Amino acid sequence: MRGLRIPEDLSVVGYDDIPVARWSSPALTTVHQPLQRMGQEAARLVLRLRDGDVSATRMDLAVDLVVRDSTAPPASAPA
Repeated sequence: MRGLRIPEDLSVVGYDDIPVARWSSPALTTVHQPLQRMGQEAARLVLRLRDGDVSATRMDLAVDLVVRDSTAPPASAPA
């Protein structure tokens, strides 16, 4: 594809850390989301909303960057 090599010429990052990401060639660097915790927090929110508590309807959960073979450090800039 246009003669680009991954990660030598172009770094590629995916999202959701699906199982095929680690099996691809090269293995795909990806962002892992805490899906189980997201589901638990969504259920808690629904229960609070049912009880009339609308004080907190937004929550930020941390994600993890899973570095694999599809990314490389930036190349040095020419002098």
